[in-house]
Amino acid sequence: MKSKYIPFLLIMLLCVAIRSHAQSEFPRGWIFPLEVGQGAATAFDQSPDFYLATLSFSPQLAVVPGKLRIGVTGGGAFMDKHIYGIGGGRVALLIWDGPKALQSTIFNVQLVGEHLWGTKDQRLVGGGIAAEIGNVLTLSVKSHRDYMLNSWWFQLGLGWNIFRKKIPPLPEL
Repeated sequence: MKSKYIPFLLIMLLCVAIRSHAQSEFPRGWIFPLEVGQGAATAFDQSPDFYLATLSFSPQLAVVPGKLRIGVTGGGAFMDKHIYGIGGGRVALLIWDGPKALQSTIFNVQLVGEHLWGTKDQRLVGGGIAAEIGNVLTLSVKSHRDYMLNSWWFQLGLGWNIFRKKIPPLPEL
């Protein structure tokens, strides 16, 4: 009779331990995502569209934990058989927490805004939607308007938080 309650008690103890270590979305402190993007650059006229690939590092600080991050972006872009440097500011606003699992969300959706400068007179303003999964992986869809060279950049991105805080180990049962 006693043995049928043991699995239930073990599951409850495990849930309490995991709940105490659950991470919140946009936690206090820094994140350091490394992002890879692919897409196209177009002027919406008779000129050809170009393949676009980007690699960027975007450290961000949660200035309003749970709501707002600001930071900088630096990296490179490959377009029209040339490599360019890009850099500028970035803002991320949390717009939706995903479904909850053990008092923590699995993912969040955020609105991202950027203003970037390039080494070949690029002046980009834009942003998009990003989904951050478990404070580790980021998937994004972004568009930027190059107001200096009169073109648009559209891209899909994948990011990895490379300097993620270690989660303390669960207590032994």
